[in-house]
Amino acid sequence: MLDTLKNLFSKKKESEFYSEFPNGGFLNNVNTTNKSALTLSAFYNGIEILCNDYAKLPKTVFKKEKGDRIKQDAHPITYLIAKRPNELMTAFMFDKMMLQYAILKGNAYALIGRNKYGKPVALHLIEQDKTPVQVKKYKNKLWYIIEDEIYDSNDVLHVPGFSFNGYYGIGVVSFAAQSLGVNLSSQEYASDYYSSKGESVIVLTSPKDMDPDAKKKLSRAVTAKLSGKGLIKTMILDESTSFNQLKLTPQESQFLQTHTNGVLEVARWLNLPPHKLKSMEHATFSNIEHQEIAHVSDSILPWALKFKNEYEVKIFSKKEVTEGYFIKFNTESLIRADMVTMGDYLTKLVSMGILTRNDARVLLDFNKIEGLESPLTPVNTQMIEQINLKIQEIKQSLENVK
Repeated sequence: MLDTLKNLFSKKKESEFYSEFPNGGFLNNVNTTNKSALTLSAFYNGIEILCNDYAKLPKTVFKKEKGDRIKQDAHPITYLIAKRPNELMTAFMFDKMMLQYAILKGNAYALIGRNKYGKPVALHLIEQDKTPVQVKKYKNKLWYIIEDEIYDSNDVLHVPGFSFNGYYGIGVVSFAAQSLGVNLSSQEYASDYYSSKGESVIVLTSPKDMDPDAKKKLSRAVTAKLSGKGLIKTMILDESTSFNQLKLTPQESQFLQTHTNGVLEVARWLNLPPHKLKSMEHATFSNIEHQEIAHVSDSILPWALKFKNEYEVKIFSKKEVTEGYFIKFNTESLIRADMVTMGDYLTKLVSMGILTRNDARVLLDFNKIEGLESPLTPVNTQMIEQINLKIQEIKQSLENVK
């Protein structure tokens, strides 16, 4: 079967081949790759924030039963996605690495290990730096070549990043190479600028002609003296030779501000609010909470939905899907506000009967208390039937007392 598929894939008219898009670019001889881009503090911090925020989302299996959603803590898939996907890493590290590959490489892959009954028992991360993955489309179905083995798409978790076709992604650095290259050039320039203390050219003038050998000796002597370590440097120049420095003007030195402006560029490429990259110039205490909500809805939620859809299609059997099993990524855990706001939020939900008091305790990670399972209903929002029923109960109670 393997040989047959390989022969089919060789027919270009019937199959399409996809491999890693060049994750890098060049700008003024600056090589912009995934690894060089990560030397930019803003880019590194942005990748860490996105991956960590996604990885710490609580993930649980639920089942729909008669309109209710029942949490399935004992389901084996819950253990895989929330605790231990494989023997090498925890769920947090697995999720973090998957999203990291999806952003930087453009695609995240994991092999689904199954038992003899076809049930998923492990999710094995594919380290693309060590194990390149080839994707082939044949007759409207994807196939994966991993270490010379061909896998059906149902046995491979595949989450693409930005894509032109919907099933194969391209890494962000491939498009951001020029923009990040400017920041890398700025970073290199800043390093050279500070190491030379802003001194770029030194001019030595002499009242009389000097032979070429003497000029070279004098140049080497002055360069060696000024490039040495230490704050105080004393030089003695022969025959009234004068010393002049050509420094950068303050206007030229402002080029270093490019490094600061690069933070906003990184925020745009990674779809992050600037304050997440420690840029607080336009942030206020009144809008930080709204920016956090925007971060979850615009930056984290799209990735969570990509992974959720892939998990539900590949990990659950068709029978489980028809029975109502699904995976929930709890993004609300990322937008817990201050205690006053949270208290006001829960009070409104409980008083309106949307949550029970035990539901509120669960959201706060408290244990349930017996007797707090019934929802509350404010008197001014009760229906006339409820009021009449309550009147009848009071009358009956009074008659029983008599």
